[in-house]
Amino acid sequence: MKKTLLFAVLLLMVGALMAQNPKYSNPKHLKGQAVPAVAIDNPGLPQQTGNSLTMSKSTLEDIIGETRYDAQSNAGIQNRLVVWPDGSISAAWTKAQLETGYTDRGTGYNYYDGTAWGDPPAMRIETVRTGWPSMDALNNGEIVVSHRSGTATMVMERRATKGTGNWTESFIPNPPPATGLLWPRVMTSGPNNNIIHMLALTAPTGNGGVVYKGMDGALLYYRSLDGGATWDKSGITLPGMDSLYHDGFSADSYNWGSPHGDTIYFGCGGHWSDTFIMKSTDNGETWVKIPVLSNANAKLASTVTYVPPFYSSDGAIAVEMDKNGVIHMAFGKGGGYMSGGTSYIYVNVNGLIYWNTTMPMVQDSLDLDSLEAHGNLIAYVFDGPNPGDTIVAAPSYRVGMSSHPSISIDQYNNIYLLYSAVTPGNPSPDPYNYRHMWCRAKFHNKPQWTPMKDLNDGVFYLFYEFAFPNMAKRVLNNNLNVIYQTSNQPGSAVQVTTIPVHDNSYEHRVIPVSAYWPTSVPESSAGSKNYVGQNYPNPVKDATSFVVNVDKPANVTVEVSNVMGQRLMTIDKGFVNGGAQKYTLDCSQFTSGIYFYTVKINEEAYTHKMIVE
Repeated sequence: MKKTLLFAVLLLMVGALMAQNPKYSNPKHLKGQAVPAVAIDNPGLPQQTGNSLTMSKSTLEDIIGETRYDAQSNAGIQNRLVVWPDGSISAAWTKAQLETGYTDRGTGYNYYDGTAWGDPPAMRIETVRTGWPSMDALNNGEIVVSHRSGTATMVMERRATKGTGNWTESFIPNPPPATGLLWPRVMTSGPNNNIIHMLALTAPTGNGGVVYKGMDGALLYYRSLDGGATWDKSGITLPGMDSLYHDGFSADSYNWGSPHGDTIYFGCGGHWSDTFIMKSTDNGETWVKIPVLSNANAKLASTVTYVPPFYSSDGAIAVEMDKNGVIHMAFGKGGGYMSGGTSYIYVNVNGLIYWNTTMPMVQDSLDLDSLEAHGNLIAYVFDGPNPGDTIVAAPSYRVGMSSHPSISIDQYNNIYLLYSAVTPGNPSPDPYNYRHMWCRAKFHNKPQWTPMKDLNDGVFYLFYEFAFPNMAKRVLNNNLNVIYQTSNQPGSAVQVTTIPVHDNSYEHRVIPVSAYWPTSVPESSAGSKNYVGQNYPNPVKDATSFVVNVDKPANVTVEVSNVMGQRLMTIDKGFVNGGAQKYTLDCSQFTSGIYFYTVKINEEAYTHKMIVE
């Protein structure tokens, strides 16, 4: 497999950022002096040959708000989008226009009534300065929880009817000893969505907080059985998440999945912590920790002053359970090192990692070739086929080059992945490459994921940054709903001080599930005995073969595509008799990389992955 030099940037430390922007809430483990950006020779992936998907600016895209405060998250994207069964939609984000201290910062909210969105909001919904809202349904109404800063309590907004009425504001008490709560994640469950589950991080010392029960940033669990009137579980440290196992957790490095009855769960991970899933089958009474990726640096002795470079999760986590009880997880690749007692993190590392609860733990090295071989590499950034289609540079969002994943699973167990990725070509004047939204899908009766697709390919999307995508969990009428932040300036001025402050739009987009397929792939009939085998040899240098068994006489074609869905070869076998046949492909014309061969038998399609050396 060819290797490509891709960028990894050392994130600036919290001291410098706090000095330049004292109002910004920073994650843990970012201490010490600023260091220059560096390039690291990461295992790359093959050069690809472009993208066949061309999509124009759609009437399904609406500007629902705006903000000049452009840091929506430090890692994973919290739930901020609710699609209701009747087709209405609630959306929230962090907004502020007054860039001197952003004193007007708070939750921007908009509502789609099934026909149109409301006007972009002029003011936040809170009476006090907040940020990082997390939203969900509450009965037939809505709940939004956001944080303030330092030692302040978090703010909870509720209202009885979605889309209309006044918000009722209250404050969630801090756990003793006195320490603030930051970066909340709220999720509701129960037949009427009246049970509230919340995760929040105690304010680290770098944010004015204190060490809490031995952790500089402890992740705590809250539960309310009565819609937020009282909390029967408040400030709970869950098993395996205490100071025996961790020095602390980082901002926004945890996310809920959709509840399944009394089964609730969330994913957690970061540069300096293990990556794991916490699962409860009794509505939060008891919990089990499911390990995904170990991190030897999650718990360090106080005498440790040097840790060599390592790879881990970047903290941008997405989890979702399918109808069979399998939990699917995606997270970006990150890492860090320690020098002189100061901990640093890596950002803009290449690779988006996939795991589910039927798999063994992810290998610690996170080598891309190894991840690919074990089915754990679900996305990555590559250079394009044309001169100039390269990765020049990318400003930091404190995550990987392919990151900010969202997962949705429909009623048929089809899995949809959305993520943001640095995209080659057309750099800005800075010059920086823009991030686009990308997608893949795993349909329930197909053996492979569909190819990666750039949802912002095409002239209408040139020179636009698409950041912080948040996909709704509910798939309604074969449509996926997404909100995201966009502008013509790559990067976040809040997170990177060399980026100029600029206007950002918050937009909503409807993505048909059909956009995830490179070609039409109907479901197999229940009684079909058609079969397409895996090619051998694989990897292949010249020729490779595979067996096709046709249940009864049928029209058969074979297509070969690259990872972007471009069709490179079509072989029409015509009308063939039933039975087993051996087909051979000449791959000598292909460059090294990953390809897919699809065999169509009448209206059925079977896809397998092959690797060309």
